[in-house]
Amino acid sequence: MYMSALRASLLKAIESLKAEVVTMADMVLNNINEAFLAFKTNNVKKAASLIKLDEEVDKLEEDISKSALRLIWKEQPYAHDLRMVTGILKLITDLERIGDHAADIAEQTLHIGELKNQRLLPKTTMMSESAYQMVLNAINAFVKQDLALAQQVIKDDDIVDNQFDDVMKSVTEQIKGETIVSEYAVSVIMVAKYMERIADHAVNLAEWTIFIITGEHKSTPLF
Repeated sequence: MYMSALRASLLKAIESLKAEVVTMADMVLNNINEAFLAFKTNNVKKAASLIKLDEEVDKLEEDISKSALRLIWKEQPYAHDLRMVTGILKLITDLERIGDHAADIAEQTLHIGELKNQRLLPKTTMMSESAYQMVLNAINAFVKQDLALAQQVIKDDDIVDNQFDDVMKSVTEQIKGETIVSEYAVSVIMVAKYMERIADHAVNLAEWTIFIITGEHKSTPLF
C-alpha cells in the first residue's frame, strides 16, 4: 500500500511536469509561426511583441527546471521515470533555444522595417514550414512517446538542409541580378540560418525522446 502510494505520487508529479513542457512547447511553436509571419509581412509591431514574449519562454524553462530538480530530490525516480525527468531537462534547453531563434527572426524584421516592397523568396517560406513541422512532430513524439515519429524527425532534417542550400542559391542569383536589396538579402539569409538551427534543435528534441523511450542516446550510454 505504501509503495503504491509512492508510485502514484511520482506518476502524478511526472504528468504535471510533462504538462508544463507542453505549455512551453505551445508558446515556442506560436512564436516560431508568428515570427516568420512578421518577417514575411514586415510587421514591426508584431516582431517587437514577440521579442518580449521570449522572456516568458525563458521564465518557463527556469520554472520547469526547478520543478524537475525538485521532483528528483523528493521522489527519487529511477529507470524510465528518471530518464523522463532528465530527458525533460534536456528538452527544455532546446525549446528555449528554439524560442531564442524565433526572437532572432523577429529582430531581423525590426532591422529591415523601413524597407518596402521586398519580395520574400517562396523557398524561404517552404523552409519555415518544414522547420515548424519538425518542431511540431518532435513535440508530438515526446507527448505520445512515439519512437517512429521521433526517428522521422531526425530524417526530415535533410529536407531543411537542402532547402537552406536552395535559399542560399536563390539569394545569390538575385543579388547578381540586382533584383533584391542587399540589406534585405542578408536578412533573408539570416532568417534561413535561424530556421536551419531550429530544425537542428528539433532533431535534438527527437533524440532526447528516443533516449526517454529506449535509454539510448548518441552521446549517452544505456541506463
